[in-house]
Amino acid sequence: MPTLVRAFVDYDLDLLQVIADQWDIDLAASDRGIAAEELAAALAQRDAVSTTWSHLSEDEHQALFDLIIHEGRIPFAHFTRRYGEIRPMGPARREREKPWLSPVGIAEALYYRGLIVRAFEQTPAGTQEHIVIPSDILEHLPQPEPGAIIAAPGNPVAPPRRIEGGQGAVADDAATLLAFLLIRNANAQEWITAEPVERIDRHLRRVSPSYRTMLTSLLYDLGLIADEEFLTQVSTVVNKDMSRPWLEAPRLHQLRSLAEAWFTSTTWNDLMFTPGLDADRWPNDPHLARQVIIETLQNVPAEIWWSTDSFVEYIKETNPDFQRPGGDYVSWYLRDSYTGEILHGFEYWDYIEGGLIRFILEGPMRWLGLVRSAPGAFLVTRLGLALTGRDNWPSEADPGGRVSIDEQGVVSIPAKVGRYERVQVARFTAWMTPPSIPVDRPDRDLSGEGVYLYRLTPQALSRVSDEGISIPSHILPFLQRLSGQSLPANVVKMLEAWHTRPAEVVIQDAVILAAKDISVYERIRSNARISRWLGQHVGPQAYAVQRENLAPLLNAIRGMGLLPLFEAHEKDDWP
Repeated sequence: MPTLVRAFVDYDLDLLQVIADQWDIDLAASDRGIAAEELAAALAQRDAVSTTWSHLSEDEHQALFDLIIHEGRIPFAHFTRRYGEIRPMGPARREREKPWLSPVGIAEALYYRGLIVRAFEQTPAGTQEHIVIPSDILEHLPQPEPGAIIAAPGNPVAPPRRIEGGQGAVADDAATLLAFLLIRNANAQEWITAEPVERIDRHLRRVSPSYRTMLTSLLYDLGLIADEEFLTQVSTVVNKDMSRPWLEAPRLHQLRSLAEAWFTSTTWNDLMFTPGLDADRWPNDPHLARQVIIETLQNVPAEIWWSTDSFVEYIKETNPDFQRPGGDYVSWYLRDSYTGEILHGFEYWDYIEGGLIRFILEGPMRWLGLVRSAPGAFLVTRLGLALTGRDNWPSEADPGGRVSIDEQGVVSIPAKVGRYERVQVARFTAWMTPPSIPVDRPDRDLSGEGVYLYRLTPQALSRVSDEGISIPSHILPFLQRLSGQSLPANVVKMLEAWHTRPAEVVIQDAVILAAKDISVYERIRSNARISRWLGQHVGPQAYAVQRENLAPLLNAIRGMGLLPLFEAHEKDDWP
């Protein structure tokens, strides 16, 4: 924080004389440097400050108290929005307009009294201009009432009746993405998009492009996955050395690592997924908004539901420029995603900054289990208290659970079973369905709830054979252990039989073409356009037809002047 003399040394001599007149000081020096030292020494006296304080208005007192509460400095743009501008003037204009006699606001009045100065200071957002009380003035100013120093960031609300659900599923979905990359050749960069990615989304407990993008970004940030380029193709690989200890860790440890990665991430940008916003280039530093929200949450009481609106309004009043260095509301070219309108100016703060704060609370912080959320309210959880530094990170072990396998080879894995065990099962089974977030009871914490279903299939078992994973040496003992030695006898025989005699029984997906009349049958069989689509002869006047050949076969039969009857199941579409 600058001293008076450090600030005054850059002032014009006429401005130093104006300030001296406000304090009834006779400034004798005609050299600017000497005059700055003389004036600074005269102002930095307790009696002089006390006398000047007594001449100030209540509004001027409040502006100085506001600065004192914020450790003597407030960003220039924020202070001047609240307390009026300080018009730039040279000596000629100052002499002509005499702004100290009719200031346009409180800021200008305090500036010409020398009680505040402009200074550039280094902040997390970069170099930023501030309004500052010089240190040798600050030490002599009265202090505000104790209750005004730390104001609560908003106000509490009654516990809501309806609470948004879904907490706790993020660790499960992270494991699912790792499992997918272990068995599929994929580029996870393609998952970082605001569009649906059906082949991925259908396996996640929460279906949301922003959720999937955030989770993918955090896996990159944690070093659990990385991209490799082979020729012109990019594939994402799992770092097994790092992913195994992560998967084996208790759920609460996994949530902590994801939460800390989110807080420091620069690859995931919350603003990009804030509803209603669009841009060709996102100009913000993603970390700044999270830092301000986490710091502000330090003063939200624990175990109390808090008003989201009042929390947003508090940040707007106390730190509106938290993500805009220098309070620049013009150079960012953000658009309304619905109308295409450019959102320039502070008047769009609620739409941009306010929308971002709400999204962070109701999106990432809820998904990561840092808050619980309801319409218009939130509650900071134990994990949230830990991230704000107000509590230790919880570290309980997982409750555990037993895998069950039925006689049809369907593997049921409770979500409370460790993520490592589930990923291993997912590698040699066909995926059926993940547990969904319940619609009727959205208030529940989903940590460890629900059951994942997988099926043993020849194709899935063959996936891991090239990796040296065998049925008798690895898969059977692994399933016996997970099921508590309760693996059905027929499943054991089924796996052993496939290992020794694979493809002993083959079922083909085909449809049957049959002609009731022998003459029609002969016409079809002898027609060159049709015969190429016919498969194996399966009975009197009947052939098997591969399903993918059905459409051209029907077209060829119609071309003969016959109208075929397709006896499809209700779920089948007419080809």
